[in-house]
Amino acid sequence: MLSGGRINAAGAVISSSTRPAIRLQRLGGAESQAKFLSSQIAGLGRGIEVGAGTVTLEGTTVNAAMRADGEGTGIYAASSRVTIQDNSLVEGDGVGLIATSAGKVPGSGEPELGANSIIIDHSRVVGLSDSAIRVRGNHMFRGIAEITVRNGAELIAGNGNLIDVQDSGEVQLIVDNSGLTGSFLVGEGSQLNITLQNGARFKGNLLNVESLTVNSEAAWMLVGDTVLPKLTLGSGTVRFEGSTFNQLTLGELSGRGTFDMRVNLDDGTSDLLNVAGVAKGIHLLSVHNTGTEAVPAEFDPLRVVHTESGDAEFGLVGGRADLGVYSYGLERQGTDWFIVGEGKEISPSTQSALALFNTAPTVWNSELTTLRSRMGEVRGQAQGGGWMRTYGSRFNASLDSGVDYSQKQQGLSFGADAPVPVGNGQLLLGLMGGYSKSDLDIGRGTSGEVDSYYVGAYGTWLSEGGYYVDGVLKLNQFHNESKVAMSDGTKAKGDYSSKAVGGSLEVGKHITLSDAYFVEPFAQVSSVWIDGSSYTLDNGMQARTRQTQSVLGKVGSTVGRSFAMKDGGVVKPYARLALAQEFSRSNDVSVNGQRFDNDLFGSRAELGAGVSVSLSEHLQVHADFDYMKGEHVEQPWGANVGLRLAF
Repeated sequence: MLSGGRINAAGAVISSSTRPAIRLQRLGGAESQAKFLSSQIAGLGRGIEVGAGTVTLEGTTVNAAMRADGEGTGIYAASSRVTIQDNSLVEGDGVGLIATSAGKVPGSGEPELGANSIIIDHSRVVGLSDSAIRVRGNHMFRGIAEITVRNGAELIAGNGNLIDVQDSGEVQLIVDNSGLTGSFLVGEGSQLNITLQNGARFKGNLLNVESLTVNSEAAWMLVGDTVLPKLTLGSGTVRFEGSTFNQLTLGELSGRGTFDMRVNLDDGTSDLLNVAGVAKGIHLLSVHNTGTEAVPAEFDPLRVVHTESGDAEFGLVGGRADLGVYSYGLERQGTDWFIVGEGKEISPSTQSALALFNTAPTVWNSELTTLRSRMGEVRGQAQGGGWMRTYGSRFNASLDSGVDYSQKQQGLSFGADAPVPVGNGQLLLGLMGGYSKSDLDIGRGTSGEVDSYYVGAYGTWLSEGGYYVDGVLKLNQFHNESKVAMSDGTKAKGDYSSKAVGGSLEVGKHITLSDAYFVEPFAQVSSVWIDGSSYTLDNGMQARTRQTQSVLGKVGSTVGRSFAMKDGGVVKPYARLALAQEFSRSNDVSVNGQRFDNDLFGSRAELGAGVSVSLSEHLQVHADFDYMKGEHVEQPWGANVGLRLAF
């Protein structure tokens, strides 16, 4: 026992099998002070008992075995200051720590002694069979405690009650940068006020707690229906968790924060924030976004917030709630807030699925354009050769479903061809391959990516009268990936592969005019079939299409002129104008069982210009620039540059 003195111990081992290992008490006006560093303390009934004194533990373990009368308290503190830090452990077979009032020192004439100050810093307080901490008064005085749990400290309770306050106890609790799971229990006539701050996390129930303040990115995860007289939010979060929907009933709400809530529009059930008194401040509802929600086409507005009075404002994180195929809004009706179906929009997850399924024909046709330029270079040549082209383009698409996106494509094609003897005219046959990558920007952080690998065969025939026929057969393997930013900021992704086969046939005539001018009217039809595909985003959304098809007809003309250079080379600039019609109408897409029309039907105009330069008999370079404007798609720019080496 230490009375009015001071002790500092390092590496000490202090134990008793019959009584508390350490007792500190006040002597007159002098308090006892003890500091233990890297020590082990064990007692019966109580490990450390301190009355109106100071105890500091650093890297120290305190244990208390259960006494015959049922008490096994790690530390018993009365109007004292207790600091437990540096990975210390305080453990009782019953309660981890009890804080109460020391009242007055008999005969001293002093006023009632003050509150307990309990600091638990990167350490643990454990009640093996009872509460982690108990604060209580006595028949004369209130038990008052200011408790701080910080820097990853833990409270562990055998009965689930992290702190219980009894017999006119009064507690101010601060949880700072620590995570706690359990319950806070307050008896009749007692009081507990809690502040969570600096990223603190608490998961559990508040039973008769007076007030809760959630500050600075801290969060309370409630797991059952809860009644709380006062809630103040300072950039904090309240999360509704548990196996069922819960109701949080508040007497008063103020500040600024976020409520994470769950809804089920299919059966009209949800978590509910019910402010029975005055609601103030600006708050956000983070409704759990999902890709799987089954929502009826029409449903009654679903109430998620009720207030009796006050000027509080509520909104949705991201402005919308993604629930399956559609995103829904929040509407105020009087002093209540509802999730409503009016004004619903296609969700980002659905947009990504529709955009990906629509992209493959655009990718395929863009790749075909570079090959068409190649055949224009070599048509009528007596020599074969090898060639390579790099290309890039941008597309802006606007679908009937309401989905808009932009697509940037870049790629590389290469191949070789050789002349084949025929009875009339000149025929050139070749093989080609290539790769392109398309990046989709669907807006608000949602994107897609298409990797296309392809091989093909082509041929071009030119008659002696200037008529020509070009043909292409091309096979593609697509790998498609979507990355979705849902309205609440959470991410989802999915990927799938698909195959395509398609071909093109073009007929036209090369007409030579005076002064080395020429004109080439042409007509072309191309078609591609992309096999049916399905995929599931990791938010649960399912999307599928049976088959995507494009049938594109085109008529136009190329006009140009050849210029002979002094060194024997030839420069041939040209311009091209064409009108095209997409005939495909039935490219249906199913998202979570709901059908969307994803057809490409419509007309478009194309404008192009280019130049080919024969640097020598065996080397030729080429550049093309294109613009296209259509009903569903616009190509603000497209360019390809290549070279050909004849042999």
